[in-house]
Amino acid sequence: MTVCFTCHKERRAQLQRSSHMPLREGKMTCNDCHNPHGGPGPSALKTTSVNEICYSCHQEKRGPLVWEHPPVRENCANCHDPHGSNYESLLKLKNPYLCQTCHDVSRHPSGLYDGSRLPGGSGTVAQQLIGKGCLNCHSQVHGSNHPSGARFQR
Repeated sequence: MTVCFTCHKERRAQLQRSSHMPLREGKMTCNDCHNPHGGPGPSALKTTSVNEICYSCHQEKRGPLVWEHPPVRENCANCHDPHGSNYESLLKLKNPYLCQTCHDVSRHPSGLYDGSRLPGGSGTVAQQLIGKGCLNCHSQVHGSNHPSGARFQR
């Protein structure tokens, strides 16, 4: 790891963030995901895709699922920063902002819900957006086998 950080100073800085891979704790090394001499995937990954690396530790996210969230199937790094983040679960942005980068008008009024101007006052929409926002109802963001279908409900 020390050898890697000689050149990859940005990655070392990312590992100091609150949400990070367990490298600091010594539970893994850079070589768990990367081959320093090159690999079949991008960025010298040991596998051909980012998802295959992620699934090696997170099998529960693999599926198969009846209803899959397309960005998840495409690349875990669409939503997660694998080296470190200041948001929970290595997310690139805090919820609901991450969801709203793609879902700005889907089944809900458009606009960013930052807590200062929740639609409907104390109504249903406002209640759904408090706290984790989208995740209050859409808790299975990676995908679901739930009969409600592609809405990824609980």
